[in-house]
Amino acid sequence: MNKHLLQGTIANTLSFSGPGLHTAKHHQITLLPATENTGIIFRKLDKKRGYTDIPASWKHTKPLPLCTCITADNGLYIRTIEHLMAALYACGIDNLIIEVSGTEIPILDGSAKPFIDAIDHIGVTKQTQPRSIITVNRTYSFGEANRFIQIEPLSDAPSSSSLYIDITISLTKIGRLNWSGEVTPELFKAEMAAARTFGRLKNGLLAQLTRFQKDPICLGANTKSAVVIVGDRAINKEGLRMPDEYIRHRVLDLVGDLMLSGSHVHGKITASSTAHRLNHGLLRAMLDQ
Repeated sequence: MNKHLLQGTIANTLSFSGPGLHTAKHHQITLLPATENTGIIFRKLDKKRGYTDIPASWKHTKPLPLCTCITADNGLYIRTIEHLMAALYACGIDNLIIEVSGTEIPILDGSAKPFIDAIDHIGVTKQTQPRSIITVNRTYSFGEANRFIQIEPLSDAPSSSSLYIDITISLTKIGRLNWSGEVTPELFKAEMAAARTFGRLKNGLLAQLTRFQKDPICLGANTKSAVVIVGDRAINKEGLRMPDEYIRHRVLDLVGDLMLSGSHVHGKITASSTAHRLNHGLLRAMLDQ
């Protein structure tokens, strides 16, 4: 069997630490190799309850703003998992235990690249069981107001065994941005992985002032962890990493959310102003049958 169609796990233990994008609190995570057919499991460590395992699945998503969050039946949750999940897609990781001290995955530089670089450094162990793949055979969609996302069979691509994305967003004072093309793990590493999360300075300041104590947002956002926008430009010292970094990060988020299917998804996705909750809604529409 083609090695790209086999399951994989990391070759050794790996740890990351740092503040969370939304909570600003320090978090540590440890990635542990896992056996075949384990899937991606987030293990929430808790001094009182020991640990709680939360599968990285659309079935466990919890609606929180500006992130992907998964929750257990006992109410414990882990948020901002999307960049790590996108990195696992790019590196061919199907089976993994992720121990989490805290409630959020460290944001690092706001992209998937630090996770990918570290995984590439320690290596990936190919396993013997085939990877789970979902090939879409009909159209599914989800939308709200002027936002929508749909997936349909990919009949006119070089191969039906691929993912094609056509995504559009509109940003105030920046305008309409679009990216379309076939997405593969190799292309993702080369062209999407370094794209950082972004937001407007005024929104971050509002979050800091109001603090959203129940479900904090953006308290850890700064020019080290995100692209910060004022008017029509990024105020980060180094500017943008690529001219269309904003739209490429939305592709990154979408790829990370698709991993909540527990499979690699093959089909054509068309999206306009999509967000995490719409990505999750599409998975529900597609898989809850």
